[in-house]
Amino acid sequence: MNCIKKKSLDALISGLSKYEDSKNTVKNSDFTDLKSFIKDYLNTAEPKQRRKLADEFRKRHMELYQFLKENAELVSAETEINRIMNAAGAGEKIETDSSNITNLLEMIGESANDI
Repeated sequence: MNCIKKKSLDALISGLSKYEDSKNTVKNSDFTDLKSFIKDYLNTAEPKQRRKLADEFRKRHMELYQFLKENAELVSAETEINRIMNAAGAGEKIETDSSNITNLLEMIGESANDI
């Protein structure tokens, strides 16, 4: 095979690989933090794919925001339990407001009764 033909095939294979990678950008992206999202966003050349990345990032983090907003008592109770467990592990005694934990246990009991 002559040199020009080989270079042409290599360029074609490289272009196809880049095209296929760009199609899987949304599936393969890491949306755990803003830094990784920005890296993927800036390394995506196609505007349509960048728009899909931005929509997916917003959707995933909006779901988290909605969950935290709707379950504020649950999050507070879980935070309180973690604080108590960390203090107990360190051998410290702490003052705590047990109403959050009581509310959590009541919510768990109600959920169990619904099942």
